[in-house]
Amino acid sequence: MEALISAVAGDLMSRFISFVAQNFCNHTESEDNYRRLEHVLLRVHTIVEEAEGRHIRNQGMLLQLKMLIKDMYVGHYMLDRLKIQSIKEEKVEGEVSHQNQPFSMSALSAAKRFRFAYTTRMNTPVASGTRPSAAKLKCMLESLETKIQDMREFVILLASCPRLPHQPYSTYLFMDRCMFGRYSEKQQVISFLVCNDTHGCPNLDILPVLGPHRVGKKTLVQHACKDERVRNCFTDILFFKGHDLENGEFAANLKVNSRKCLFVIEFSWGVDEVAWMNFKSYLQNVVGAGSKIVLIGRTQEVAKFGTAHPIWMKSLSEEEYWYYFKALAFGSMDPDEHPRLASLGMQLATELKGSFLGANILGEMLRSNPNPQFWHAILSSVRALVQEHLFSSGVHPEDLLERNAPVDFPMAFVGAHGQRCLVYDLREADPGQDELPLPTSQEVLVGGKVPAEEKFDVLVWKSRIPPYCSFIATYKKQKPQRMVGKRNRLALREASV
Repeated sequence: MEALISAVAGDLMSRFISFVAQNFCNHTESEDNYRRLEHVLLRVHTIVEEAEGRHIRNQGMLLQLKMLIKDMYVGHYMLDRLKIQSIKEEKVEGEVSHQNQPFSMSALSAAKRFRFAYTTRMNTPVASGTRPSAAKLKCMLESLETKIQDMREFVILLASCPRLPHQPYSTYLFMDRCMFGRYSEKQQVISFLVCNDTHGCPNLDILPVLGPHRVGKKTLVQHACKDERVRNCFTDILFFKGHDLENGEFAANLKVNSRKCLFVIEFSWGVDEVAWMNFKSYLQNVVGAGSKIVLIGRTQEVAKFGTAHPIWMKSLSEEEYWYYFKALAFGSMDPDEHPRLASLGMQLATELKGSFLGANILGEMLRSNPNPQFWHAILSSVRALVQEHLFSSGVHPEDLLERNAPVDFPMAFVGAHGQRCLVYDLREADPGQDELPLPTSQEVLVGGKVPAEEKFDVLVWKSRIPPYCSFIATYKKQKPQRMVGKRNRLALREASV
């Protein structure tokens, strides 16, 4: 009997040691892959930065670069999630180790501690899939290493592409003053504008730029129009709204006889085909050879008026949006030195659902208040706002604003509970309207001074990059609801019956 017990105990101990050794090897391999991924991302970033500093006209190279940039954002997102979760696990395991008795050093106690720590680790978001697993990390690493090997011809061809004017080196400054991403789309627009070939139309080439509302279509076209190569190609660059075509005012104010011009036309909604055909016919009779049109719209309907393949702009992916939001929220700070803020920021970016306005408004507030308590208060308020609307209407507040539907919003986001407002009619400001002494969204969110009127306008955000749009929303104060106890509620209910 003693021999049997000894054999069983020896077998269990052998299995336990093998289990520990295997997990240690897996952990070591994951750490090695983590370091390798950091190194590979640095190499990828070097290639991307060099490519974005050159004028690439080859469509195959642009597509290859676009795929590489997408993988770069995914890789950075994966690294950030791993860093944040590792800090959480170290904290949990530290608490587990502290709870163990100092004298329990037997093999059985060690096994219990390891099993508890391992179970704790498996119950964290690692196992549930909210953070990248070791297999995903290895897959991402191998994918990037393969892409870098396949980029050798790309790098050789890149050396023959002309350089662009120097860009700011700071990621934060670049995103705060210049357009984030969209390099491939911008080069496509520029290539279309500077190309002298025709596409079946005797006088006018037409390029549609399409995408959802507030995804950056006008910003993309404006940045392309500001390029020196484009400005040198056209005598005049003129901008119109869709309703300008409908009322015919362009004909009275347009003096472009025999000149090479670029026309940018933005359609907010549908297209009046009669007005469009009249406008196009008018231009074909008065403009010079090589004139072109860029159409900006939201629907497939606009695409049929183009002579070139349309450029479709999509919303940023979760990984791209986090890269963008992180730069705005941290500014010149290193997120690795502020893991608590990085964790809160990543959760907040998820709640914002890719909103450019939300990223810029809250990013500025977070950047000026780099302390965990403030960031946590912002996250709690945003999360409560999102959950409240999802519960009541099943729609995210960002989608409600997109539909021009009212959003129930607290005037004091941080600190004491403030009066609630209905926020609606989010719109672009008219010329000069953004210069009026309006309260800003940041002032409202922190409970600052607001107008005494029941209904007032708020300057939501003012862009620092072309086309320098400003957004205004209308706030309507709601009457505070009187809080009553349970008995009073029952009495009121009975009285109303």
